[in-house]
Amino acid sequence: MNGARSALKPDKPEQKQRIDLNSLATDKQQQHHQATRLWLANKSGLRSLGRGLGITKALGMERMEQLAPNIDRPHRWQAYYPAKTEKQGDVALFIGCFSDMFDQKTLDDSITLLNTCGYGVHVPGTQTCCGALQQHKGDSKQAAQLAQQNIDAFAPLDITAIISSATGCGSHLKEYQRIIDRSLPACDINTFLSQIEWPSSTQFNPLNKKVAVHEPCSQRNSLKESNSPYTLLKRIPALEIINLPGNEQCCGAAGSYMIDHPIMADSLRDDKLDAIKASQPDILVSSNIGCALHLAAGAKAANINLEILHPISLLARQIKT
Repeated sequence: MNGARSALKPDKPEQKQRIDLNSLATDKQQQHHQATRLWLANKSGLRSLGRGLGITKALGMERMEQLAPNIDRPHRWQAYYPAKTEKQGDVALFIGCFSDMFDQKTLDDSITLLNTCGYGVHVPGTQTCCGALQQHKGDSKQAAQLAQQNIDAFAPLDITAIISSATGCGSHLKEYQRIIDRSLPACDINTFLSQIEWPSSTQFNPLNKKVAVHEPCSQRNSLKESNSPYTLLKRIPALEIINLPGNEQCCGAAGSYMIDHPIMADSLRDDKLDAIKASQPDILVSSNIGCALHLAAGAKAANINLEILHPISLLARQIKT
């Protein structure tokens, strides 16, 4: 599939965006600045004012504004987070590009749970975008350069695995062997935590709610690890866990597709929103940042009162302290 994309002429987007996604994805400094601006706009009320006055639409940023979540103040990462219980080993965390911008909460929660399970967590500062965005747009040369940069960033570390919290990134990290004939010990956070032995002292508070599990295409079809979130969520007492009907169908996010082709992306998302309305969960969990942003924007537009978060964040919130 990726080879075919590289051979074809790049697809012409339906909507022209003022923000260069490729530049943003590969520039950590720009990511931090843009995330800080988003946080300030939310906090000050300028974001809602700009939307109400039609400024974001006039600037060609309406779609991006719809997808961008309300975020906490962005922070910088430590190089290492030590285990909080008897040490089992060390891992590294892949923070990605848009996860680092829009979902530091899930990354923080991943570190918390890994530390709780006895794993120290390295976060190398020289890591970059996984390259999926570039590969999918047919730029195999830059995708290979980004893959090599990540190989070099993680190479010096003595680690058990490189943990990813976004299944889209995680599935692409596993493609490095094909892209540059080098491999990384990449593992999805759900899969890693569902396979290790947890400390017997770790307990979770009950949650008497219904949670629907959305299975991203990258998790279901590429990684083939869609069972792991269900396994983890069973640790929470009293939680009713269901699969979101229609999980075999794409939600329409598909990396940058939801930005470049909003009409088709939203049409695919409508089926998910119908499934949410029919099953009426209190919470929806998704293990891919793009899917979560796309579904959350759709739920908000449809006035569906629903919390959407990563299964890791739900686990971290329920852990007894």
